[in-house]
Amino acid sequence: MVFQFYSNFRRISDNPFFCLNNPNMHVRKLLSLFAATLLLNSLAAQDIHFTQFYMSPMTMNPAMSGKFEGTIRIGGIYRGQWASVVGGSDSYKTPSLWADAPIIRGIRKQDWIGVGLMFFADKAGEVGLKHSAAKLSATYHLALGKKNTTVISIGGQYGKGSRKLGDDFRFEDGFTGNPAPDDYSKALSQDGNVADDASFTDIDAGVNLASKLNKQMDFNIGFALFHLNEGKYSLVGRSDTSGPAPTNPTGGDAKIPRRMLLHGQFNAALNDRWSLNPAFQYQTMGGADEIQLQGLLGYLFNPEKDITLNFGLGYRMRDAVQAILGAKIKDLRVGLAYDINTSDLNAASNYRGGFELA
Repeated sequence: MVFQFYSNFRRISDNPFFCLNNPNMHVRKLLSLFAATLLLNSLAAQDIHFTQFYMSPMTMNPAMSGKFEGTIRIGGIYRGQWASVVGGSDSYKTPSLWADAPIIRGIRKQDWIGVGLMFFADKAGEVGLKHSAAKLSATYHLALGKKNTTVISIGGQYGKGSRKLGDDFRFEDGFTGNPAPDDYSKALSQDGNVADDASFTDIDAGVNLASKLNKQMDFNIGFALFHLNEGKYSLVGRSDTSGPAPTNPTGGDAKIPRRMLLHGQFNAALNDRWSLNPAFQYQTMGGADEIQLQGLLGYLFNPEKDITLNFGLGYRMRDAVQAILGAKIKDLRVGLAYDINTSDLNAASNYRGGFELA
């Protein structure tokens, strides 16, 4: 079972309707954060992400669903970020739940099919821009070699995604025209070119190669492509321009960009007690790139009770140093990560980023 806090690169600039609800907020910090955000290409993407990416298999790669020996795997994730900079602890958060299982044998007796279900709900900024999705996945795991030590997994994910404005937003109409300044909801409904929510079909696919090199070493490497169909998720625009209000909230031209992700992990038992687990992740979306490099050590603290302690460091390039702690207690895996912000945003964040509990 997994439950994670994870730190998102959520951006103030991602929200086209960003506005300040609290006039007493630290304006200088907000302006510093906003200006630095515009300079950081990695903050331009529109998707969630995790520091402990291997603790969230189906948001990393649909081909990971059902890729384990066992009956069922259940996990939960929560990530919080920028609580020290804008809007308190409630401004940037992302809860997520998932479950997967290997269900039936494949065409050959050494193959199998896995399925999974994943849900997340992301909230960004004072205005509460929400991005959520619910997806089903299915993967075929093809075992190769005389001892089935190599497995190629090919999987896909299908579901619905949505974007929605929160309740705490204001438009210029609410201040300068009709309706009265204290009625912001009417300002939204009377603007025929704005919708407060949009839903879209979302399709993902991925492939993963895992191989056991010997009794001490194994590796896996995978590639995933998200938003294959580039669903329309616009909150601005309409398909029918003859009326005062949009007949189709998703009628705008904006489509969610495709996201490509490459990941890999190497596991080596150094001796009876110590293990080494380096990993990397590269993803790109809408012209924004992100690279994460990590190195973890594992120590078998109690062989009789099967308790292993994990610790290490990671680096998200141009953004944060990652401190990671965790443990494996029989079938339970737990982890804690904290992002130490090292980008230009530290003028506002004072090196405080986000944290994950897994």
